[in-house]
Amino acid sequence: MKKILLFTFLSFCFYQINAQCTETASNFGNNSNIPSYNVSGDISVTLNTDDTVTINLGSNFSTASGPDVRVYLVNPEGRSIDQVKNTRIANLTNIEFGLTNARGAQSFTQAIPDDVSISDYGVVLFYCLQFNAFWDIGTYTAFTSSSCAVLNTENFILDTVSFYPNPAKSNLTISNTENINGEIRIYNVLGKQVLQQSNISNQTIDISNLNSGIYMLTINADGRSKTQKLVIE
Repeated sequence: MKKILLFTFLSFCFYQINAQCTETASNFGNNSNIPSYNVSGDISVTLNTDDTVTINLGSNFSTASGPDVRVYLVNPEGRSIDQVKNTRIANLTNIEFGLTNARGAQSFTQAIPDDVSISDYGVVLFYCLQFNAFWDIGTYTAFTSSSCAVLNTENFILDTVSFYPNPAKSNLTISNTENINGEIRIYNVLGKQVLQQSNISNQTIDISNLNSGIYMLTINADGRSKTQKLVIE
């Protein structure tokens, strides 16, 4: 009986440690200029509990061969799919996963950068980096704390609050997808607070009175905080 209970307990712990959320990426076939570049097959995105995210290409994955075709997750920042596909990768907020083969099963895992809110990402982009050529693009349902228990952990609680663009000019858009109670504070390089915004929500903040330079933006919510670099042009 003790062995059974121990096995059950260990199995439960293993499940908790390795729990993850997976979404299927779809709606590919968006390269109308060169249809042979369009990808097909099973593609999924998995959010892991160790602050990493994985893109899996199924055994039926297929596309045209290319010299430097890479797969990315993209934060569209309000852009439509057509706008994203017509934007160079260097101008998109993205997580790069690596080179892809033209066919067959492949798996790519990347650590989620500290300044990234994974809830803002919902686009999978294939792109030929060497020639700055669009390959294909698809979408998946972005992870939120209501759909993915992983985001309810302490490590991810603030990932549902983010801001863009960065660098910014006169306005900063706040994304608070889970309506978490909190505040945003901006500090200059001397550590002086230059802006505070309480009761953060999905809104636009006027930063036109701040000089160009590097700032630190702190998000405080639910007794936790995270700080990210903000560049104002």
